[in-house]
Amino acid sequence: MSSKPVHYRKGDVVLVSFPYTTDEGTTQTKRRPAVIISNDYNNSRLDDVLLVPLTSNVNRAGREPTQVMVSMNSPEGQSAGLRLDSVIDCTVIATIPKTLLVNKIGAFPQETMERVDQCLMIAMAIGRPIAGGETHTNSITSLGESADVRTKSESA
Repeated sequence: MSSKPVHYRKGDVVLVSFPYTTDEGTTQTKRRPAVIISNDYNNSRLDDVLLVPLTSNVNRAGREPTQVMVSMNSPEGQSAGLRLDSVIDCTVIATIPKTLLVNKIGAFPQETMERVDQCLMIAMAIGRPIAGGETHTNSITSLGESADVRTKSESA
């Protein structure tokens, strides 16, 4: 491994040794491409990065608003270093130590990352009302304490 520090940026496509648990309960790793979604400030100062994996399983991509399809032959696929048509799956977000990043294989352009940001917002319901009935009560747990949070109009 190189002694030269690598500086990662949002939109970089990297090969990652993703840890996973087998059916037998043992931990192994699988090398997969992923895109860095954490901001550049945190990427420069923290030991971990936020990633979204890429998959070659494109079956759901057209039906899911949380998936970004990228053709390997498109300009964005070529700049990302893709070897297969791929889907950026924004339903899976991982915090991974930089030590598990194998190498950078490319980067997505700003336009692609804006689509990823939109898919992430949909996946996490950021900026959207909570689906369901009239009362919107969320339980928030922080440091072992639980609290009900209601909007101003609900407590009136």
